[in-house]
Amino acid sequence: MNARKLKSMGRLFWKAMMTKKWWMLVLSTTLLIIMGGCTAVMMTTNLYDLESLKNMQFVTTIYDHQGKKATTLGDAQREYVELDKVKTPELAQTFVYVEDERFYKHNGADLKGLGRALAVDLLTMSPAEGGSTITMQVARNLILNDRDKTFMRKVSEITLAYNLERKYTKKEILEGYLNYIYLGNGVSGIQMASKIYFGKDLTKEKLEPHEVALLAGLPKAPEGYNPYQNPKAAKQRRNVVLKKMAEFDLITEEEKEKYQKKDLGINQKHLNKYKKPEHFQAYREHLLKEAEERYGLNSQELVNGRYKIYTGLNKKAQLSLERALKDDSFYKGSDKLDAGATMIDPKTGAIAAIGGGRHYLPGFPNRALAPIQPGSSIKPLTVYAPAIQDKGYNENSMVSDAPFTYNGWSPRNMDRTYHGTVPLKVVAGKSLNVSTARLLTEVVGVNKSYEYGQKLGLKLEPADKSPAPLALGGLTKGVSTLQMAQAYSTFVHDGMYTEAHTITKILDVDGDLVEPKKKVKKDVKVFSKDTSRTMTRILKYAVDYGTGQNAKLPDGRDIAGKTGTTQGSKIAWFVGYTPEYVMATTVFNDNGGQVDLTGGEYPARIFHKVMSDAVKGTKVSRFKASSGGGSSKGSNPGDGGWKTFHGDDDDQGKREPRRHWDNSNQNRDHNRNGDNPPDHQRDQNGDTPPGHRPGGPGPGNNQGGDTSGDNGRPPGGGDNGNPGGDNNGGTPPGGDQGNPGGTESGG
Repeated sequence: MNARKLKSMGRLFWKAMMTKKWWMLVLSTTLLIIMGGCTAVMMTTNLYDLESLKNMQFVTTIYDHQGKKATTLGDAQREYVELDKVKTPELAQTFVYVEDERFYKHNGADLKGLGRALAVDLLTMSPAEGGSTITMQVARNLILNDRDKTFMRKVSEITLAYNLERKYTKKEILEGYLNYIYLGNGVSGIQMASKIYFGKDLTKEKLEPHEVALLAGLPKAPEGYNPYQNPKAAKQRRNVVLKKMAEFDLITEEEKEKYQKKDLGINQKHLNKYKKPEHFQAYREHLLKEAEERYGLNSQELVNGRYKIYTGLNKKAQLSLERALKDDSFYKGSDKLDAGATMIDPKTGAIAAIGGGRHYLPGFPNRALAPIQPGSSIKPLTVYAPAIQDKGYNENSMVSDAPFTYNGWSPRNMDRTYHGTVPLKVVAGKSLNVSTARLLTEVVGVNKSYEYGQKLGLKLEPADKSPAPLALGGLTKGVSTLQMAQAYSTFVHDGMYTEAHTITKILDVDGDLVEPKKKVKKDVKVFSKDTSRTMTRILKYAVDYGTGQNAKLPDGRDIAGKTGTTQGSKIAWFVGYTPEYVMATTVFNDNGGQVDLTGGEYPARIFHKVMSDAVKGTKVSRFKASSGGGSSKGSNPGDGGWKTFHGDDDDQGKREPRRHWDNSNQNRDHNRNGDNPPDHQRDQNGDTPPGHRPGGPGPGNNQGGDTSGDNGRPPGGGDNGNPGGDNNGGTPPGGDQGNPGGTESGG
């Protein structure tokens, strides 16, 4: 169609529309809108009173896995302060320049700002752009309690904002705003924020410019710029605000340069002093982050929005975990130990409980989410299950534990000896390093092992793609208890991986479902059903007869799990599960602690206590039997000549009846049901079945455990000795950055 025809059609349309009836319709509609707006303003003249703001509570409710009310967001600590009593007048001014530059020029609504926001909304076809003034935020957050971002809500805000400006002074409105605004770590208002970050009472002490800038930068994203958890982002945001302060002559250019070079000036001792301890804090803090990542709701919106958030929270488990992590008896009285834990429903991926640490408060590093070296607890994920899945192994498949060297690396066992040829379940039960390393290098393959680790949600680094990290857990940065519980959940969920999450659904103030912007990965197949059930039998054996005996529950229900202990016994793990829940627990030395730890002792006992409380009163459960493929026919069950329980002396429990193993016969005939790969065959990747590749001890290789790290250094270099990656700028748990990760104690 040419331009002339288009012009002609346009003229005809214009003539058809520009009639008296059209103009009457437009004028009457406009008049009705104006009358409605005026009526709204008049009707709300005496409806709201800023004096009531001091006592108003605006909460978002969190519901547990049964749909029952568990706790709330929004009833955060706040301490009302009058602006006349604040010793730092620049504080209020800075908030104005950052949040609403034209605050003193508009009458409640900034038409220029609204115009820009409306244009963006129309272009994107989404009413998500802001454009709110401080007065409008007061109207919305303290009066409307309606966080649904629609155009009609914006109209309501405007009418109420104009009304507030008619009834109150700018100073009164600003005071209300500064006393309600959420500023992270469970506190609202400038007074409490000043106390938990700087230890300063605003009515008694002045804030320095960099402290003013830090507070004024928080409303945009209170958790994203949380200085305790995200110091780098907080400093960047603070420096942006300092630049703004210089632009408006609150400070000079020289002062801006000076204060931008300063550190944040915060101290966690202030958090300890002023923050009230509460239940569910670690869970709530993680929920806030997830809501922002998955739903696009920042903590400012969520805390004051009167949402209903449904979660996987198990109150019994969460409260038990909080008590256990604070109980000194689980640390044998040592004040140099800390711990973290995560419990997940493996069928749904919903997080049931999060243990943030022994002394956890909002703003403190969440030990459940911190990257920590996993030790032997990584073996089922990167070695045993892949061997079962891809190479046909089962719990009775024979694996060589004879000494060998791989590219100059000679792994050693904790018990200072070698065990000939043993079944895979014994390799796991005794947490043998040598046979595990053989299985990885000679059967599974490093590349395939690394792929499985990534499929299971482990945050592996490129430097981790080598035998020692994947076989023994000496990773570059480490993994969190959440990642480990998430990964082990596949063994209970028939080999399917589901991303761990706290939130199952969110309803807004009107009861409408809030759609997530990012969906949870659900039921992604990683292992077969038979692989997962075979793995469960192996890990049940490790609890019944191996290093995890302290995890067994008093009601006798089925438990499966794996211990882990890092080089030097600085960090210990137990990751275990029942048919109902998976729980990953780590205990580690902190603040220079030198306590020798084992996974079968400290973390296994915490698991025992918390899991017992979580499933108390429920039917005693059993694991599902394998549907096939994991047969043990033709194999010789037994303990492989097990003579020693490698845990603490008082840890010992029952042992499987001993049977004789002919460990000298490395060329045992394999049965015909696929339990073991034939000796003469190589797989398609050229790997050889375990026990048949030459590789004795290298020069100078002794039979003892590697406590110094020499000869135990993993091939390929890399900082595999880092016991735990930096947790958002903090000190890694354990703090022993030089601890080699080439070998570990075997759990």
